[in-house]
Amino acid sequence: MSNIETIHATKTPTRIHFIVEWAEKRNLSQADIVREIGADKGLVSRWFKGIVPKTDYLERLAALFDTDVHGLFRHPDEDWLARFFAGKSNEQREQAIEMLKVLFKDLGKTGTDN
Repeated sequence: MSNIETIHATKTPTRIHFIVEWAEKRNLSQADIVREIGADKGLVSRWFKGIVPKTDYLERLAALFDTDVHGLFRHPDEDWLARFFAGKSNEQREQAIEMLKVLFKDLGKTGTDN
């Protein structure tokens, strides 16, 4: 069994997030983020390189970008869609999907149509 969890228990794992894209979408520079959430500039720089912020900073970033913590792990252009579908019934979701398929008729050509 691997002991990676034990050896690196205090390290933040590198994961895919969309902090850079959220910043671009909101026209915010790294300096703006430092100023707005009170983080160290070196820390913000590491986030832009892919390091995942600790929970308290994820919450601050989510508030700054007007999303939730999960939204930071979705591209901002896709976040609205996730929020749109949240709380909808299965029937409502299916209706919306069918409408989108009509709108984007060539969807089946991409191999993503089920």
